[in-house]
Amino acid sequence: MSKTITVTATRWSGGWELEIDEAHHIQVARLDCARQQVVDYLDTVNEDTDHSDWTITVIPETAPA
Repeated sequence: MSKTITVTATRWSGGWELEIDEAHHIQVARLDCARQQVVDYLDTVNEDTDHSDWTITVIPETAPA
């Protein structure tokens, strides 16, 4: 069963922090690698689920103007 999640990406000096939910944060160097990083993380914490077909929307957080 495919699932949809939204991840918030916040820029920092080493790349991007990805907030999957309030309790789960991971990091990635490049934003174009964010989706795969989320899939890899989810596969690690829940090995019984195939996350490869999930719809993962990554929304970069923009700084206030």
